[in-house]
Amino acid sequence: MTSLHRGFAPASYAGTPPASAVRDTTSPTLMRRYEIAYLRPDLLPEFDQIVAPATPLFENCAAALARGTLIDTVSGPVAIEDLMPGDYIQTAMGPEPVTWIGSTSYIPNRADDATSLTSLTRVTSGAMGLGQPPMDLLFGPAARMVVRHPKLKSLLGNETVLAPLTDYIDGDRYLDITPAGTVEMYHVMVRRHTTLKVGGVEVETFHPGNDASQQFGAKTRALFMALFPHLETLGDFGETCAMRTSREMIDKLTNS
Repeated sequence: MTSLHRGFAPASYAGTPPASAVRDTTSPTLMRRYEIAYLRPDLLPEFDQIVAPATPLFENCAAALARGTLIDTVSGPVAIEDLMPGDYIQTAMGPEPVTWIGSTSYIPNRADDATSLTSLTRVTSGAMGLGQPPMDLLFGPAARMVVRHPKLKSLLGNETVLAPLTDYIDGDRYLDITPAGTVEMYHVMVRRHTTLKVGGVEVETFHPGNDASQQFGAKTRALFMALFPHLETLGDFGETCAMRTSREMIDKLTNS
């Protein structure tokens, strides 16, 4: 990537845009370069690059937060591209150290980039209430936000669920955006799946889902886990902090 996490060493790709989707000449599958930064067992940050399929399963690992997104840390707001493994960020569980950051580049309107990264979601200033967020925010297709409703408590045992931001696109507060140029996208993990507030929008940290093991063959699982060197098995992700569902299902439950 042209703008790298602190500590990433620039790499040359013979003229190919860094971290963009590229065609593997030995396979019909479109591949993408992902950059990862993770916390080693000795608590030092480590950086690597992985080439993996440009499919939703892999792209969702690095397609939630756009470059420039401010993350609240114990030392104040830090842009996601400047965040480092080991930095303590403010989460629903309190201050937590970042254990993993994934990133890639989204190149809109590229003829050979027919992947899931087709658009981004802009949450406009004040969409969540007065001054929340205080400015427009840009999220990727993997972003899920917290939705609360008192009816969900009796129905699901928890009044909080997670729903894709894309479900709320309405042309007013939530806008479907195709940027004019390349946008670097990120996702972040802490020790357990949780949520964090981004400008008043409460979004989840990365988790592949409680049913992730059902999506993998042996080879795909090994490649997927290569993105997470700090973990040994899918079970190390733990459980999601809240149920994931859709806006349609939430509306059905709360309007019944």
